[in-house]
Amino acid sequence: MSDPTEEQIRRVKTNLTNMIAFNQQLQIEGNVKIENAFALLSISDNKDLGLQIGLNLLCGSISAISGLAGPVGSIGGHFLDGVVGHYADQTPPSLSGSFASLLSRFQATSEQLQLTLEEFYQDPSANWNTVYSGQVNTPFTSYTASGSLSELSTIDFPSQEVPEFTELLEAAQFSLDQCVWAQLLTNFVITKYYPTTQYPCKYYTEQQMESNAASFYGVHPSYYNTWTYVNHVHKGKDKSYYNYNQNNIGDGPSAFSDGHLSDQACQYLFIDSYDNVIINPKGLFERAFVFTQMTGIPHKTKTYPHAKLF
Repeated sequence: MSDPTEEQIRRVKTNLTNMIAFNQQLQIEGNVKIENAFALLSISDNKDLGLQIGLNLLCGSISAISGLAGPVGSIGGHFLDGVVGHYADQTPPSLSGSFASLLSRFQATSEQLQLTLEEFYQDPSANWNTVYSGQVNTPFTSYTASGSLSELSTIDFPSQEVPEFTELLEAAQFSLDQCVWAQLLTNFVITKYYPTTQYPCKYYTEQQMESNAASFYGVHPSYYNTWTYVNHVHKGKDKSYYNYNQNNIGDGPSAFSDGHLSDQACQYLFIDSYDNVIINPKGLFERAFVFTQMTGIPHKTKTYPHAKLF
């Protein structure tokens, strides 16, 4: 392959400068997101969750820009994620030890990316065609991201002075928040209560079931209630009903408590009450996703005496 031109090197150096500024701002805001999550969930940040978790947080946050700003976000995001993800295979000394907390692990990972970008800036041609590749893990998906310095010569990553920089940064901050909460929620448990409650259709419509669920969440925001229609005819009479299930996220039930997640944490966490009923547009996840699709959260069951409503 031919050597890069002076113009290509200049363009890559400009992009690296802007990426360094982007990473610096992301670290500052990321520190706040991590501290806020631990505070709302009332758990202590007093242990290192390991190299891969630190990589997941930074890669997961950066992944958000890959779908924004056309080729700029795609190429820039995949390059940055490839560089960070590559640390899993070739771990820098700065990340090989243990840390006191998740916050310090995230800070060290971000600072290592800073050093790597600064090294690239000194002599882009030395690693011009090297492809950096690594795994990106988010609460929603996993994939391999890769990129090279030569690809950066085809885009113009935004500087701090333009609105596009803020757009990319805010997307990355939100994605980081999602990644942090998805990781910390594995400290809790989702409990499904048995037996189910039966609501007769002659008294309850689908709309009433939805309304009941939304009202219930207003008082018990840590719950996720579902129901299924059961067509039942007994001695020629329609006895159809809804099977009503209750699920709760928190520490798990005890003799005198359902162990629910705090109201403040739930208000920050959930976008909706019942499906598609928005209660917090800035929330992190849809309720159904947390309870049915988010990986890593333990699930258990609890049986209580229950009475039929008919």
